[in-house]
Amino acid sequence: MQLPVIAICGRPNVGKSTLFNLIVQRKVAIVDPTSGVTRDRISTVGNIEGKYFELLDTGGVGLVDEQNLESYVLNQVKIAIQKATIILFMVDIKEGIMPLDQTVADMLREYADKVILVANKTDYPALELEKDKFRKLGFSEPICVSAIERLGIRDLKDKLRERMEDFPDHGYNEISMKIAVVGKPNSGKSTLINYLAQEDRMIVSEVPGTTRDSVDVYFEKDGMVFIAIDTAGIKRKKSVNTNIEFYSQHRSQRSIRRADVVLFLLDATADIARVDKELASYILEEYKPVIICINKWDLAKKISPEAYEKYISKTLPGLYYAPISFITAKTGKKVYATLDVARNIYKQASQRINTGELNRVIKKLMEKEAKPTHGTKPPKVLYSTQTSILPPTFLFFVNDPTLFSDYYRRYLAAGIRENLGFPEVPIKLLFKKRKRRDLNELKQLKKQQGEELDELEELEEKVSTKNKPAKSKEKPLPKDSEEIDETDFDETDFDETDFDETDFDETDFDESEDSEQ
Repeated sequence: MQLPVIAICGRPNVGKSTLFNLIVQRKVAIVDPTSGVTRDRISTVGNIEGKYFELLDTGGVGLVDEQNLESYVLNQVKIAIQKATIILFMVDIKEGIMPLDQTVADMLREYADKVILVANKTDYPALELEKDKFRKLGFSEPICVSAIERLGIRDLKDKLRERMEDFPDHGYNEISMKIAVVGKPNSGKSTLINYLAQEDRMIVSEVPGTTRDSVDVYFEKDGMVFIAIDTAGIKRKKSVNTNIEFYSQHRSQRSIRRADVVLFLLDATADIARVDKELASYILEEYKPVIICINKWDLAKKISPEAYEKYISKTLPGLYYAPISFITAKTGKKVYATLDVARNIYKQASQRINTGELNRVIKKLMEKEAKPTHGTKPPKVLYSTQTSILPPTFLFFVNDPTLFSDYYRRYLAAGIRENLGFPEVPIKLLFKKRKRRDLNELKQLKKQQGEELDELEELEEKVSTKNKPAKSKEKPLPKDSEEIDETDFDETDFDETDFDETDFDETDFDESEDSEQ
């Protein structure tokens, strides 16, 4: 993916991350008054009037880091400057020229033709009179902006658009898949990202908590563009002590929600901890396809893969369906094989099942397993349909959702997974009580589509016959009448938006619950 690269650089606390978020019009980088929040190169794709570009945020030059990562941060800044086609050199117009501003200017001297000087924090017009003093830095007249007040941003974007005209437009390739790499601190997430990107894209250190932002890293394989999302190490809530750590945890959870597939890293040299179990539960709640990656496997000398798989099934039973991969991110062993597995489960989670085939499978499942009853009323699945993908979501019209126990719902989910091609991905089931009004809606839809009405008319006749009073005088059919035989329907019969969300009864499928039955 060859796009113009715009890098934002400057000393700490001049507003680089705020401007970064403003240009791409979403909160990507963490913004905090604390100096040195940004460490890695944060990147995302943006566009100005249809012109796409890659935008880089960098750490502050000259920051004092409590974990002694200054040299790593400076190296990332230098890499960004070398890659950039346009450099936004940010200064603080209120504070004037500071010694570190001069240090940054000296770094950028050989790239002077790429540099646009940006005087931030110009919160009111009178401050623009101070801009001429920055000519001493040796660059052209600065553009005055206020990232907080959103002033001068239009002029800056016009300048960027003008500069990008000089660069060929290679177009923007659609992203094939977004992969979130998650795990507790020091599980090897950044090392894995660097191997996929084939460069030192993320700062790697033995110090836990090096990564703070969730960073999108673009890489290509087999002609396709992927995003690998590096995340901050997940901690237990009681261990989150600062605003920065809170924002980091929040960004990590958002990365899971954004992702198409999650790589859940476990350290082979450490026991599965409570935080790992909490992270597994969150992945389950979001119904995300996941691969359990056992990293640092080269250091695990006393256990076999089979024994470790049994250990995982015991400690993380809810992810029983997830594929397991034993990798060494540092050397790249089995990393690309894991990427192929990720593509496979993404394909599984993206498929749609014909409604007729789905109903035939459900009918067999209901006949095979004795139907659980609550009292004298047996549960019935009248018909079902797939309503969406990622995750695969199935809507069941039933006589009464409360008659389906958690165990039986997990049984139906397992049957769908086994028989319809979803062996390694989570599926979501929705249960809705059948109502007469649904028949009328379906009939109207079929009329609009010009399809045959025989099936619907037959179904409507069954409903009417079943609920017909003994007296000769007909009475209106009760609103909640739903004694309908199982029938196959075309998957175009339903639209997810036709149904009130409150009608649904959602169920997740935790294997640990299954063991209690």
